[in-house]
Amino acid sequence: MIVFACGISHESHSFSKLRTEISDFEGADVGAIDSKPELLDTRSTEGGILSAAQEFGWDLRFPFCAHATPSGPLAEEAFETLVGRLLGELKRAKAVDGVLLALHGAMFAEHVPDCEGEILERVRAVVGPRVPIAITLDLHANFSDRMAALSNIATSFRTTPHTDQWETSNRAARLLNEAMHRGTAPHVYVARLPMLAGMDMGRTIDPTGPMNRLLAMARKLELETPGVLDISLNAGFYYGDVFEAGPSVTVTAHCDDASYGDLAKKIMLAAWETRSFVSLRHYGVDEAIARTREVASGVGPVILVDYTDGPAGGAYGDGTQLLSALLVENPEKTVVGPIYDPLAVDEAIKAGVGASVRLMVGGRIDPAYGGPPVEVFGEVVRVSDGNYLRKGPYATGTTGHLGQGVCVKCGNVSVILVSRRQQPEDREQYRIFGIDPERLNILACKGINHFRADFEPISRELIFVDSGGLVSVDFTRFPFRNVRRPVWPLDDDVAPPQ
Repeated sequence: MIVFACGISHESHSFSKLRTEISDFEGADVGAIDSKPELLDTRSTEGGILSAAQEFGWDLRFPFCAHATPSGPLAEEAFETLVGRLLGELKRAKAVDGVLLALHGAMFAEHVPDCEGEILERVRAVVGPRVPIAITLDLHANFSDRMAALSNIATSFRTTPHTDQWETSNRAARLLNEAMHRGTAPHVYVARLPMLAGMDMGRTIDPTGPMNRLLAMARKLELETPGVLDISLNAGFYYGDVFEAGPSVTVTAHCDDASYGDLAKKIMLAAWETRSFVSLRHYGVDEAIARTREVASGVGPVILVDYTDGPAGGAYGDGTQLLSALLVENPEKTVVGPIYDPLAVDEAIKAGVGASVRLMVGGRIDPAYGGPPVEVFGEVVRVSDGNYLRKGPYATGTTGHLGQGVCVKCGNVSVILVSRRQQPEDREQYRIFGIDPERLNILACKGINHFRADFEPISRELIFVDSGGLVSVDFTRFPFRNVRRPVWPLDDDVAPPQ
């Protein structure tokens, strides 16, 4: 079997000022997978596909798997360049037996509101109606009707943090392999309700939480319902101002039968009942600092999670409110960062290790979300190229990039500054700056979900902070124009259709 695989993944925040350019994507060069056989042994999307191809004996054509840190909409040139590369390689592969696309589900560009649907339409135009197409998605996908109509198989991550990237891509590959050998064309069905939020934002840390209960319901129905190949739950991405934004359920089935759509709706109705449940409490900055004093003793750091400025949700990662408060408080053995500020990094590197520097840090992109620049006075104690090998549960074995970075020590507080926006996800991000996270008193990081896989096991408490960033949990702060209305929680008296 000749199988074409490719990946283009981005989570696009409608209200970000940072347009996403082609230079923001890692792994976008053709040959990025073929030239990296070591990815076979990683716990990644690429690893899952490569493993399946090896097991099934596919003639695999896998030119690249591009991904970028969540930010604003893709520039038209970025989208067209990536899709142009994908289609060029697909045409070069000629007669393929199947297609496997690693997408996100919440990507949109300046000129295309449904990027995944657009990619599928262009791919379908090349391969024709009979070649099965499988897609993998992030659990926070905004799944469109167009995506359902143009794909044969759709399956999403089942964990948040997303530690099942390998399992998801491998599962999609197995379903695709079965469809190719049987000569079948599975169908995808999608259900939504008038919900912008819900499913506890997809969190699966709590085994008794609503997302895990819904996932258990899905697995049971998969086993009980003839013809069902996969049921996936998508919590949605609430900062994407598109018509389909919000939670959805997809059912992949052997044949075309409206009852599978009813099955998807059954699970969505169960999700409706818990739509207002949120497992996290967010503290204001001053409240959070006060809380750290109450848990002063114990093993491992108190982790102040600067949630609303988390790059993993599309925030800028350069907010300063929490940094400013900690510089004043000056608690012992405290680390703040990484904070995104290429200009401050350049100044510190020019000054050199051992130099005393006075830097204006952060707040450069939009001070309305997270605060204005803050003066940082201290000693440059470490410079790093920002490259690290992931050793924790998230994408184990792959390499991450923070760009050039520095660590500046200001009294008891060490501030990490980087030149590439990246979420905290692995303890190695701190070790490259000479910091051992397990030995800290306080770690203030700009995390949302994925950091929990590697950091929560060493923490003595997590304190989630609302510092006014772009990933606000108050959705009324944003001027939505395109999401379907009425929709909960933006509108009153919203009820699901009978």
